[in-house]
Amino acid sequence: MRATPALPNMQKSQTLGRIFVAVSLVVFGVQHFMYGGFVAGLVPAFMPGRLFWAYFVGVAFFAAAAGILYKLMARPAATMLGVMFFLFVVLLHIPRIVGNAGNGNEWTSGFVALAMCGGAWILANAAPLEEREKADPFLKLGRYFFALAFVAFGIQHFVYAHFGAGLGPPFFTGRPLRAYLTGVVLVAIGTAIILGKKARIAATLLGTILFVSFLLIHAPRIATQLHNPGPWTSGFEILALCGAALVLSSSWPKEEATSNALRADKNENAA
Repeated sequence: MRATPALPNMQKSQTLGRIFVAVSLVVFGVQHFMYGGFVAGLVPAFMPGRLFWAYFVGVAFFAAAAGILYKLMARPAATMLGVMFFLFVVLLHIPRIVGNAGNGNEWTSGFVALAMCGGAWILANAAPLEEREKADPFLKLGRYFFALAFVAFGIQHFVYAHFGAGLGPPFFTGRPLRAYLTGVVLVAIGTAIILGKKARIAATLLGTILFVSFLLIHAPRIATQLHNPGPWTSGFEILALCGAALVLSSSWPKEEATSNALRADKNENAA
């Protein structure tokens, strides 16, 4: 199979994406130590040593951040990070959604965790393989989990349009219409990534939207509420998902080129 070198701009985008994810994980790790008692309350009651698990996950966030920044450890670190977020979805969020199906916040939190799981596996799938190392097939689920979450977020912009219209700086005009347009864009982007049609453009657009959202909406909230953990959490979730979108957009041409090379090799062998 022919080698497919990455273009410099793609490498820069992928590096920036990994940095965004790693910085966000460090923030989450710090929060797990600062607010360990609160986090422990979110751990399922059937698990003993709930405070231990709160601190354990904080350490895991620090370790994952370091691994993602170190290329040789990026694949295993991002893989295990995705597994951890998948467990969050199954053990924490699905039971809460089932018990509070009418609560939009529970649905949002659940899909954020699913998007974080997908984003982590996108990073793992984009990391370089060592000689004779094979990629784990389940990592390809990352793209679908990630995109499905944004389809869900888009639908929520219609279900909870009045709430969505209140988001953003006061100088934003046309708020109700903007909430609906945002919903349409998110559904379209998620669908494009799932179907693999114009997926690189969709992922690039998503990364841009998330970064602008972080700068204009979340960063000002963090700056004005430094002692409130809520804006920190939601803001750096957005930044982490932005990083995953950048990695997806930068790795997509490589995947397409690899598929083309495989088809070419098959045609040559058949001939």
